[in-house]
Amino acid sequence: MIPEFCTLRAFDSDMLGRPVWYLDDPDKAAEAVRAARDADVGLLFHRGPALLGAALLEAGFRHVETLVTLEMDIPSVDPPHHSDCRLATVDDAGSVEAVARASFRSDRWHTDPAIPDYKAHDFKGTWARNDVAGRADATLVTLTPDGSISGFVALLARGEALIIDLIAVAPAHQGRGLGRSLIAAALAYGAGRYRRMNVGTQAANTASIRLYTAMGFAETSRAETWHWTPDG
Repeated sequence: MIPEFCTLRAFDSDMLGRPVWYLDDPDKAAEAVRAARDADVGLLFHRGPALLGAALLEAGFRHVETLVTLEMDIPSVDPPHHSDCRLATVDDAGSVEAVARASFRSDRWHTDPAIPDYKAHDFKGTWARNDVAGRADATLVTLTPDGSISGFVALLARGEALIIDLIAVAPAHQGRGLGRSLIAAALAYGAGRYRRMNVGTQAANTASIRLYTAMGFAETSRAETWHWTPDG
């Protein structure tokens, strides 16, 4: 039975192969751990201010990431962007999934040593495939000269904001400015439709933070992510 201060994360549970709970009330961390053990939960997690760290550590949680949120106003006029970016179609889902599986390494699933890498790859790959299949309001892809997909950015519309849900460039194509091209294409897509763009990335991903800052994003908040697993 899930306690009232926790929430089942269905997608995460499917990916991990065991129940995953989100701890809504960090004051109940110790009680949540006891309930999670009884329910054979594979992962219990919380994201919030750094000041909660001591209580979560005492309950057996470990720190896995610092999530940085950045924001910028979307220009009303389309900024210049990479001419080889286009909207993805459902036929691109497999290629986008492959880029995601190969690219992500600094997210909370990959940085937690208790979660096998193949599970972390499944999580990001399936998430990206779902974005192309309709979870995202739009997914933009950048192409190589032969027309294959080298990177993507998936976008969610939330009122006046356009959120970068996922963004990745295949390892073989990194260092060529494609991340900047994808962000510029996302801003062009949002111009005249949305007022601002938001994105979250890990504090450890300093290259991404430098890129977003250089393109006009400013940090708005930070949150710490904590994991508990039954094997410690």
